[in-house]
Amino acid sequence: MEQTAKAEAQDLREKMDVLKEDFTDAAKTAKDRAVKGTTEWVKENPFAAIGIAAGVGFVIGLLIGRKTA
Repeated sequence: MEQTAKAEAQDLREKMDVLKEDFTDAAKTAKDRAVKGTTEWVKENPFAAIGIAAGVGFVIGLLIGRKTA
């Protein structure tokens, strides 16, 4: 009985390792696609990208500069 439990545990560990590798590959692919897509969009729309960056910076500045009472 103990041998069966150990064998099942080992099988589960191996399956988890495979799933972890698959997930890591999928996450890397998603990241690469996001970076590539963003880079292409910024190259095609430089003024919009600057405007968005300025807006985000302004909002962050407002949030940082807020006084808490």
